[in-house]
Amino acid sequence: MTVSAALLILAAATATPPAVASECPAVAGQTLVYIQIFDGPPEKKADLAPDQTKKQGATTWNIWKLYAGPDGLYVNCSYGKTLAGPYDQTETIKLPATAKTCRADFKIGPKPSDLTLTHFVCK
Repeated sequence: MTVSAALLILAAATATPPAVASECPAVAGQTLVYIQIFDGPPEKKADLAPDQTKKQGATTWNIWKLYAGPDGLYVNCSYGKTLAGPYDQTETIKLPATAKTCRADFKIGPKPSDLTLTHFVCK
């Protein structure tokens, strides 16, 4: 076994698995600005599109209907100043197997593309 292969195995064995949660963690001094839901770990790049988008007045929301694959469902929670990024920090959570839907609420700014994430939760 090569040294690089051994280091990869060691890194995988000592990596902390993502916390199981239904919403993104609060990060001191940071604002949650973007979320991305994945079927399986984010490294597999199987991100899910919302099943439904609704707009009412100055708010809009996305709803995902969840069907977990064998690896489970994950959410990248990105923190920063704007939805478009760049992001100061990204935390990954694993959704509980009981989660059936997720909803992200946004406030619409002066331009339709000016969205501010106001709430995100999975149930």
